[in-house]
Amino acid sequence: MKMGQVAQFLEDARVVVVVRRLPEEVFADVIRALIDGGIQALEITMDAKGAAGLIRQVRDAYGDRATIGAGTVLTEGQLKEAVEAGAEFLVGPHFDPALLSLANERGLPLIPGVLTPSEIQSARLAGAEALKIFPAGTMGPGYIKDLLGPFHDLQAMVTGGITEDNAPEFIRAGAKAVGMGSSLFPKDEIANRDYAAISRRVDRVLASLASLGD
Repeated sequence: MKMGQVAQFLEDARVVVVVRRLPEEVFADVIRALIDGGIQALEITMDAKGAAGLIRQVRDAYGDRATIGAGTVLTEGQLKEAVEAGAEFLVGPHFDPALLSLANERGLPLIPGVLTPSEIQSARLAGAEALKIFPAGTMGPGYIKDLLGPFHDLQAMVTGGITEDNAPEFIRAGAKAVGMGSSLFPKDEIANRDYAAISRRVDRVLASLASLGD
């Protein structure tokens, strides 16, 4: 993904799936279920064992069907590792000006995590094209709507506590996309190898968001 394309990417994807430390024996099956359900954006977190290898694995298998990024990017070392692994975008839970500058130098979009108005403005002034509002679930959709008063052109992805039930409300409030994790692939369904249920849920969520926020 090129710089300047992040906002459109988020709006097109609607859902960015955060894949965090899935057991190795089910990783490939869960990814396949997500892609089969229609997911177009996956974020493999850098706190997973062998995260760089997982990014390569998913890009090799599904790079023609989805955009694969790296999440929980906390350090310059992790950023460089993610870039070398072929990550197409980066996401952090926090705002670090040095990390954002390094990502910009590499020509790779970094979506920093922010919460407060001061953090939002600081990240925007530092060159962030889009922001991750975290933890959005704790704050609620009304918080996003309030932020869009002073920050009317805010390009926001909301993460943390986003579910099938509340995702539409965040999009209606003005978020460009939602970041969703284990609520899309519950532990019981993974334990039962019910991957079809995961694909159906993804399809249902995407359908519910398709016409919102336009």
